[in-house]
Amino acid sequence: MATRPLWLQRSCRTGFTLIESLVSVTITAIAGAALFSAIGASLGTSYSALNHNIGTGLADQMLEELAAVRFPVASDTRPGFQNTREYFDDLDDYDSWTSTPPENKQGYSLGMEPTTILERYPIGRPSLLVPDTGFLNRLTREVSVERIQPDSTGTGWEVTQSNTSYRRVTVTIKLVMNANSPAQVITEATRIFSYVPLSP
Repeated sequence: MATRPLWLQRSCRTGFTLIESLVSVTITAIAGAALFSAIGASLGTSYSALNHNIGTGLADQMLEELAAVRFPVASDTRPGFQNTREYFDDLDDYDSWTSTPPENKQGYSLGMEPTTILERYPIGRPSLLVPDTGFLNRLTREVSVERIQPDSTGTGWEVTQSNTSYRRVTVTIKLVMNANSPAQVITEATRIFSYVPLSP
């Protein structure tokens, strides 16, 4: 029986060829790029959802404050618009009001209100309850109040200059993503308020 030549016996390889190595590296690189792209998209979605939730909370907070404010009437004898939100006395006073960062009714930045015991003894705010001021300073809360009335079709609303029994209030929350970009709207909430006279 003839034996195989020596050069054929040595052709049995025990490793990878250069082409196989390049193919495997290419496949790994493509898979890694797809994985990092998916992780980046997931983080971006999570960040957007977080910003939207914060914006929704800020808008709802303002709308709840507005729900407790008196509806403006033509026979009103109280003072008109005041510069400080603490003294706003009806819905119309909130028109075109804006705040950066968002503030409470007394003018304190949210999360920076003084903390007291029995409304007399000031105490330091625990560090866990101190918000990220860098993030808050990039937030803006705006309020728009429009006089509206039912339109001619009865299915919608139209803006009017005359005094009506309806107000459409829109609260817009904006966030500056980075120093070189304009503020982007992250949440916008609208509610319609109506005047209901007291029953005799």
